[in-house]
Amino acid sequence: MRFHSVVAGYALWILSTFVVFYLVHGKSETALQLAVLCGAIPAALQILFLGVDLRGLVAPVKIWLALLAVILFSYFINMMEPRSASTGGAGLVIPPAWTPLVYTVNAVFILWIGTLVASCPDRRLLRSIAGTYCLLATPFLIYVFLTGERLWGRLVANDLEPNNWGLMGFTVCLAAFARKLGPIAVVGFLAGAVTILEASSREHLVALAVVLLVIAALRLGTMSRAQKVVGLAGLGVALALAAVLLDPYILDTVNYVGQNVFHLDSPTRGVDSGFTGRTELWAATVALWLKSPLLGVGFRQHEQFLPYMAPAHNSYLAMMADTGLLGLLIYLALLVGSLIASLGITDERTRRFVLTMIVGYIVIGFFDRRTINGGNPFSLFFLLCCSMALVDQSLRKASSASLTARIEAREAAMASDHLQPQGSSR
Repeated sequence: MRFHSVVAGYALWILSTFVVFYLVHGKSETALQLAVLCGAIPAALQILFLGVDLRGLVAPVKIWLALLAVILFSYFINMMEPRSASTGGAGLVIPPAWTPLVYTVNAVFILWIGTLVASCPDRRLLRSIAGTYCLLATPFLIYVFLTGERLWGRLVANDLEPNNWGLMGFTVCLAAFARKLGPIAVVGFLAGAVTILEASSREHLVALAVVLLVIAALRLGTMSRAQKVVGLAGLGVALALAAVLLDPYILDTVNYVGQNVFHLDSPTRGVDSGFTGRTELWAATVALWLKSPLLGVGFRQHEQFLPYMAPAHNSYLAMMADTGLLGLLIYLALLVGSLIASLGITDERTRRFVLTMIVGYIVIGFFDRRTINGGNPFSLFFLLCCSMALVDQSLRKASSASLTARIEAREAAMASDHLQPQGSSR
């Protein structure tokens, strides 16, 4: 009962960060900040009911401290520069000069939550949170699908732009992987996928395709050699039959996906539009970074220097412009280190969810606006997954080292007994 109470608390909190954003029509950042701070409630329940295991926390804490140090330095270096003064966030009811402090405290808070979840002695916690989140978020997506508005054929319910809904749908798709295969997991995945299609969110379609390839690779890795041979042979036969029997339709399908799903020929969203104007922003972000290459212009401050005060729409460029080359290197170390660590997680469902979440975050990073962001379920889950992967890796290494030490001690004792002269016990 206590475990399920903590799981429900975390799942409701993560979902509430988006539901609040939905209810205020994306206009009040203060309301969103309050929703994020409500994460203290399930955190307190975890400490009270499940406890904390401090082993293995050094690995994520080192990266978090390095990241926070760069964030603080980026603010400190630019605080005397008038052009770098914060203009505040839309809907944030505080003086603009205080916004860097709010962003920093917010980052500290969500990183603490991520580390706390990873420190739970019950290693099922993260996968259970994700599975419960899938259960709770699926009806919400279905409701939005049925009642939401469409603008130019794209889902824009409650004034939230289509990519917000694409991200929400993608998060539910990944959360479904944390559940056992069953009706709830299938319905959750389908609800998320349909939401992405309704929003015509191309980056999330690409990310979902990559994630499905990762799932297939994981499945392939668990198969025996005979199963692999049979599977590959069956796939070859299926492709040959499709080429012969469906030849007139394959090209039509490819054209349909390119024109009606990805809109590659669209004058406003196609290739000729520069990815809907993103290439212009990317070039401007690189030019901004070159003016302060080491520590950037300050965490989450690059928007005010770009055309129309728009975000970079590329988390790697945004991190580079905000915190410089030093911040980008730490962020890449987090991504690579967490990805490698996730491959060794022994629990299948946890490994599947953590790995796909990190892979999805890497792919979407080429089109998303920010990196360390606690304002949406996807980013919150990403930070939880990074912490879990790094802690789990540390625990495995410690267990392996302890086992090796015991084996060496036993072998040394046996060797000592063997070399001991006969009759020495007299």
